Amino acid sequence: MDAAERALAVQASVPTVGSWAWLPDDNGGSRAHYRPQDYWQPGTNVSVTAKLYGVALGGGSYGREDISTKFVIGRAQIVKADVSSHRMIVIRDGQEVMDFPASYGLSSDSQRNTTNGIHVVMNKAQKVLMSNPAYGYVNIPEFWAVRISNNGEFIHANPETTGVQGSSNVTHGCVNLSTANAQEYFNSAIFGDPVEVTDSPTPLTGADGDIYDWTVPWETWQAMSALHP
Repeated sequence: MDAAERALAVQASVPTVGSWAWLPDDNGGSRAHYRPQDYWQPGTNVSVTAKLYGVALGGGSYGREDISTKFVIGRAQIVKADVSSHRMIVIRDGQEVMDFPASYGLSSDSQRNTTNGIHVVMNKAQKVLMSNPAYGYVNIPEFWAVRISNNGEFIHANPETTGVQGSSNVTHGCVNLSTANAQEYFNSAIFGDPVEVTDSPTPLTGADGDIYDWTVPWETWQAMSALHP
């Protein structure tokens, strides 16, 4: 991992403190993730290079090619999702742009809690078929669904809970909004947006999906680098 990490480089147009960390992969190996200490600044131009051709990666494997990519950080949009407030607030570029009544996971059932920690938007779809056989439902269509983890957590419309949105948490872990509010949020969400869930007793962990980077304390994240002193 040392040699592989030395071949990786990130350059940013805005001075940014960041670090690589090695996370376990599904196949028993490891994968390198990079994140800054704090959220990226909007408009930052980022260049990533991986000069891996011929680099010994361990286990008799060698890098096949060099690769690189560039991208620009978009606007700053953060969802504030305090489960005890029964509200979902959206902050864009420092300004509150949405404040919706919401229902979060049922707190009395740990298997239904909306997990605590910084999630990120992973993808979204106008309709998603949702299943949880242990709770008696399979392939139920839900609309304006924004995925925030791989354990089945979405922000989505649910007309059946509209009556308690803003006053009670009754869901199976998702964040329920009214149809109009879910569509408005859906139209604003892009991949990578942080969703900060707070005041839930159940933490987001690596078992819940591929992107839990922001839940790791910075000092711990740095120590997960192969080159950490």
